Amino acid sequence: MRLFPILFFTATLIHAQQIVDSNIDDVTVYLRGAKVTRTATASLKSGSNEIVLTGLSPEIDDSSIQVSNLEGLGLSGLSYQVKAAQEKVKTNSFNLLQVSIDSTTNAITVVDAKLAGLNEESLILQSNRSLGGSTTGLSLAQVKSFGDYYNQRTEEISIARSKLNTTRSQLADKLQKLKSDQTKLDPESNGRQGEITLKLYGATAKKVNLKITYNVENAGWVPLYDIRADGKSAYVNLDFKGQIYQQTGTDWKNVNVKLSTSDPNVDNTKPVLEPKRLRFINYSYSSNATTRSNKKYNPTVKNVRGKITDPEGEPILGATVMVRGTNNATTTDFDGNYSLEIPRGSELVINFSGYDRTTVPIYASVIDAQLSTSLEAVVVAGYRTRTRRETNDASSVVTETAPEVVQSIEDNIAARTYQLSQKYTIASTGETVDINISSNKVAATYEYYTAPVINENVFLTAILKDYEKLNLIPGEANVYFDDSYSGKIYFDTDTVEEDLVVSLGVDPQITVKREDQKDTRSKSFLGSNTILEKRYVITLKNNRNTDIKVKLEDRIPISANSDIKVDDVETGNAAVQSDEQILTWMVDIASGAQVKREFSYQVKYPKGRRINEK
Repeated sequence: MRLFPILFFTATLIHAQQIVDSNIDDVTVYLRGAKVTRTATASLKSGSNEIVLTGLSPEIDDSSIQVSNLEGLGLSGLSYQVKAAQEKVKTNSFNLLQVSIDSTTNAITVVDAKLAGLNEESLILQSNRSLGGSTTGLSLAQVKSFGDYYNQRTEEISIARSKLNTTRSQLADKLQKLKSDQTKLDPESNGRQGEITLKLYGATAKKVNLKITYNVENAGWVPLYDIRADGKSAYVNLDFKGQIYQQTGTDWKNVNVKLSTSDPNVDNTKPVLEPKRLRFINYSYSSNATTRSNKKYNPTVKNVRGKITDPEGEPILGATVMVRGTNNATTTDFDGNYSLEIPRGSELVINFSGYDRTTVPIYASVIDAQLSTSLEAVVVAGYRTRTRRETNDASSVVTETAPEVVQSIEDNIAARTYQLSQKYTIASTGETVDINISSNKVAATYEYYTAPVINENVFLTAILKDYEKLNLIPGEANVYFDDSYSGKIYFDTDTVEEDLVVSLGVDPQITVKREDQKDTRSKSFLGSNTILEKRYVITLKNNRNTDIKVKLEDRIPISANSDIKVDDVETGNAAVQSDEQILTWMVDIASGAQVKREFSYQVKYPKGRRINEK
């Protein structure tokens, strides 16, 4: 007879599960990820209780879940699971959209297959570029025929890729819109939802207001800057913004928002330094080596362009630039330039025969890369001047936080947090919400700059003073000069050293020309060596109606082999940076005047060998 009460008590426990509504009150958005704070009110009976919070994000890190405001309750269990949302009856409009989605998806698959074939053919062409090694017995005509075919086919592949990538981008945009329209009709039809189950125990019945916090992925914020200069004022206006995005599966409706410069994905474990032991190694080169960048992915970038160069800064023709994990790829043109639409994907993979494969996060809309054979790929984004200077006082930077947007700023040893003053609604669509964080006036001086060995243009630059006092973090910046848009730069505050130099664009009224004096160039032979004499003349012309000063830079080659000697260097009145052999002239040019600067050197190397002199 005692069996029945036990069964009755067990059934009571099973049916004691209580589904509780919860609301998102606060969100702290990190550079990658976010911390969500929910509140839930539950009426509990004495003894054991099991409450379930439904309709949560399917992107929750279950190890980060914390429960507070327990008011003396015992927490005996906590679990998280993801369930498919309950299927709803689909409307005709929903079904018609699904047909279009399937058709567009199939079209993208066909384009991807064609791109994959072109990518494979491009890799085969690259791997067979060299006719040396085991391939012998080819006549000059055969070598020329292969070279012509390689150049023609590479160009055809590049054109075909460009057309297919354009088609794919259009299809991807169409697919995204179709899915967005379908979600609006029935947002939960195909989604997933998270659930948190809490097992609580209390001695008495009570009503509690629980607070639950957890971290989610597929969210974050991206810094963005606007720089405005006029070439006359002693200050440059620098506006600091944040672009918030989230695709966590649940909308954040009317919530308090904090922006944090912290990144919870960074490994904060203290490193342990081990002894270094020298061993003999095999010097054979592996072309499978991969170089990676430490920059952060920027999900707001939908188009990317840039230039790929070799270790000497020369453009590479035919390098493959591919969005990792996709067939979306292109090849560089004669000047090393490339351009790609980014419908999806977070990394670029850059590959060219004979160089390390380089992987770069899609961190900006302009990404230049320098390939290397020594595991030293460099992404060039900006630079600081290396000249030492007196420390300016605090007046060199004037900051005004956006009074109606940022309520307070909190600093700690690891990060800075911006508390926004108003509440925001941020939908789970991946689209960004822009926030104005602060407006700053930064002391600046202006300077013309040219390096004709790389680019025969003269650039007007603004040198920003003491901008590090603003505690800026890496991000893209829109540059405006005289109220006209000049382009984008990247603030690489993790690696630059002194003042930041911002390019305001090319001044067409100042011209520069660098000429190799071939009439004086000689190539002679002395014993077992070849001797090469080089002389360059650089001509600057000021067509403006005012006098100007131009910073002119060039370089003397540095020997990377003991058999190559660089001697008889003549640099005139240039300042020489001895370790890198960079030549610098500060050239005063009167209105309408023309000036010349020249330098020369001699290269000696073994007869019968070739060097990369150009």
